[in-house]
Amino acid sequence: MPDSPVHSVINSLKFHHVGVGTTSFDESITVYQKLGYELLCSMNDDDLDLRVAFLEKDGSPLIEIIAPLGPDGPLKSFLSRRIFPSPYHTCYATDHIHEAGACLKELGFFPLGEPKPSRALNGALFAFHYHNATGLLELAQSPAIWIQDVVRDGRPT
Repeated sequence: MPDSPVHSVINSLKFHHVGVGTTSFDESITVYQKLGYELLCSMNDDDLDLRVAFLEKDGSPLIEIIAPLGPDGPLKSFLSRRIFPSPYHTCYATDHIHEAGACLKELGFFPLGEPKPSRALNGALFAFHYHNATGLLELAQSPAIWIQDVVRDGRPT
């Protein structure tokens, strides 16, 4: 790809995490802890109808554990197809979420909504995009401070 605005925005994306969907939220966290991961935060996001946790391990990508709070949330289609437990998206941080979304669209991704704030990402904007060949990709606006300032081990910091 020649050096272009699309190329420079896409090259600036930083891998942030792998999203793992589950219906066994606490058990999933326990398994990753046994694999050497440390729980960074865990919370219910009532606005999104999700339970969310982030875990970290030195030298490894962040893991986001996601589980439904109710039967009609954004994971409904995954649950009905019995896709979980499974990794189901990758997330990339960007300083320019709207421009990155436009670039992904030029590359054949379909936006699944407008960027909106994420409680789990300290209010940073996020948006999902889908491509038939690669599946679900999340963009997250890079906040000044990531997850650590939201909740640690279930307690506000």
